Amino acid sequence: MPNNNLSRAAEISDVLREEILRGQYRPGERLPSERDLASRFAANRGAVREALKKLEQLGIAAIHPGGVRVVPIEEATLEVLGHILMINDIPDPVLVEQMFEVGGSLVAMSIRTAIEKASDDQLQHMRGIVGKILSTVTSANEQRALGKELSDYLLVVNGNLVLRLIGNGLKTQFMGHMEGLGDQIELNEVERTKILKQLDAAIAIRDAEGAARAAREHFNLIRDKVLELLDAMARDKASVGS
Repeated sequence: MPNNNLSRAAEISDVLREEILRGQYRPGERLPSERDLASRFAANRGAVREALKKLEQLGIAAIHPGGVRVVPIEEATLEVLGHILMINDIPDPVLVEQMFEVGGSLVAMSIRTAIEKASDDQLQHMRGIVGKILSTVTSANEQRALGKELSDYLLVVNGNLVLRLIGNGLKTQFMGHMEGLGDQIELNEVERTKILKQLDAAIAIRDAEGAARAAREHFNLIRDKVLELLDAMARDKASVGS
């Protein structure tokens, strides 16, 4: 298929995806025919067909001999999360909280199994990263980079491919869209330092449950600040619009 067709298909799928996620088409409802879509977008039917395949890959549409029907969002793939987050100017706080809940559980599971499997050298490497995060000379960006380095290292150590793939998917769909908020998040340094020291101490004695608990608490600390920031953004937007 020519490149211009692929580009046109991407444009069409972007529009239809947003319309579906905004509820313009209800679950089970049939999308317009290929002919009607081709007319609407001034495109050939090959580009429309490719666009519909992209929607099916996301899990928000199903192609049948009688036409294309919208699939309930609960049956979609992980890839749709990032698109849902970007529908509105301010991410849905309920969805953000749910993603932090799942992410926190994955982080806790990851560090628990990593500590159980790690060699002494690997434990020391973990502690070295935590120590750098605790350093007062690191910037917020450096701390986030170190946090990613630690989470990536844990996934390597625990050797759980499924957990790693799910973690990669969440980071791609969620963290990438939340990076813009990172510079605006100010954690309570006393609380943050306390939790990280608890994490370091637990790693030092191979206390997998203690480390998982500390990691979850740190994740929750970030979650609470993100939700506070989203709430403030929503109130500011409401005040401007009033």
